[in-house]
Amino acid sequence: MEYKTIDYPRSVGVAPEGKEAVLSVRDLAISFKTDEGYVHAVRGVAFDLYKEETLCIVGESGSGKSVTNKAIMGILARTAHIDSGSILYEGEDLTKVSEEEFHRIRGTKIGMIFQDPLSSLNPIMKIGKQMTEVMIINGNHLKRYYNDLINAEFIAYKNDLRLLSLEKEERKILKSRIKDEQKKAKKEKRPVDEAKLSSYAEKIQTSLAHTADLQIQLKADKAALMEAKKGAKAKVKEKKQGIDAVHKANLKPILSSLFKNPKQAYGDFLQEHRRYLSDLRVTHKEAKERALKIMAEVGIPEPERRFKQYPFEFSGGMRQRIVIAIALTAEPDVLICDEPTTALDVTIQAQILELINRLKADHHMSVIFITHDLGVVANMADRVAVMYAGKIVEYGTAQDIFYRPVHPYTWALLSSIPDVDSKESLDAIPGTPPNMLFPPEGDAFAERSKYALAVDFKAEPPMYCLSDTHYASTWLLDPRAPKAEMPQIVKTRIENSLKKGGKAQ
Repeated sequence: MEYKTIDYPRSVGVAPEGKEAVLSVRDLAISFKTDEGYVHAVRGVAFDLYKEETLCIVGESGSGKSVTNKAIMGILARTAHIDSGSILYEGEDLTKVSEEEFHRIRGTKIGMIFQDPLSSLNPIMKIGKQMTEVMIINGNHLKRYYNDLINAEFIAYKNDLRLLSLEKEERKILKSRIKDEQKKAKKEKRPVDEAKLSSYAEKIQTSLAHTADLQIQLKADKAALMEAKKGAKAKVKEKKQGIDAVHKANLKPILSSLFKNPKQAYGDFLQEHRRYLSDLRVTHKEAKERALKIMAEVGIPEPERRFKQYPFEFSGGMRQRIVIAIALTAEPDVLICDEPTTALDVTIQAQILELINRLKADHHMSVIFITHDLGVVANMADRVAVMYAGKIVEYGTAQDIFYRPVHPYTWALLSSIPDVDSKESLDAIPGTPPNMLFPPEGDAFAERSKYALAVDFKAEPPMYCLSDTHYASTWLLDPRAPKAEMPQIVKTRIENSLKKGGKAQ
């Protein structure tokens, strides 16, 4: 059978009918500068995350899963460099926004749960304070109103600064690569690659031209920001005067009854004072009430007592629930879970997975779940992306990946999952992942695959479309390739699973 190919990673195929993409990643490539050279951790990743779905990204350690999602959160290490691609969220490219803009998004719009909950919590601060701290710090209503009024102009100005910084960084890297080529040519006693040097020089000139245009844009956006600030200050002042006027009007009858009924007047005064403060900011009482509600929601018993305890007084599973609760306080649209169950035992793992699924439905969130274990995601994934050596090699619905896998690496992962029904011995994946200082030319998994063809060592396979939901990058799908049967252990597991579920393949 001949399959069509798609223009991956610029395209991810047909979008499901009625599905809305909340996050779109295209052609994302990230490298890290080291003493030995550049480590190409992510090499052209693309995917869409749809509203209220769980996308599971699966792969071995070092496959680029966490690096991809740290780029989404804007928390890459200083040595990281985004070589190409885009991460679109609410119309903005997150690879180009400023740190100030990420403050608006990180935590509030896109939340993240890390692998080790204890390292995410302050060991000398009570849980209650850690949960309410962010709500109180970000709870100044007038300040948020002011920031909302100048938001568009402020983001445009800061993004201009960020783009100027990126252009400067790009020129620095290009100059460094020119020097590296010259040093390498001298060491190897060969002429320098003039075509490569000319390409670098051309890119430097293009960057300088972009910089000149950006500086003109920066001047215009700075003037627009100053004007927006002026108008915003007047509106905030007007709003504050309105709040104060209501407060004074409410206090007038209370003060007039002070000598007639002091006790009642004092109670009314406290109630009005709390109402006035809640108009200005999130109060400690409001923050505590919300924290206790979320603690109960994530399954923490006796939240009133637990609120006053330290992280070391919680078990591993309970600490993970606390971290999830903290992430939920801001009600994010997207929740990234970076191997949140790895450090937990099997029974607690199941509880946390069930909790994440329930919270996703209750809060209408989209979830990216990162793991190295396909078995963990079998019952919670809507779609699965399998990553290897910085690339997505196969992706599709959970049904596609678990019942109709086609990539040798996906077969290898499924063969290594413990199963009580299969009699075959588990298959270990031979060898180790490639050194990403020197990425392989063809299929990165070829060295470890018994299904590898000669072409796998020479050229990278395209992304084949098996259906509107199922895609894979392997030469085995080429019509000229010999037929390859999936391992017997995978076949047996699929058959057993289908029998249990009463389904037909």
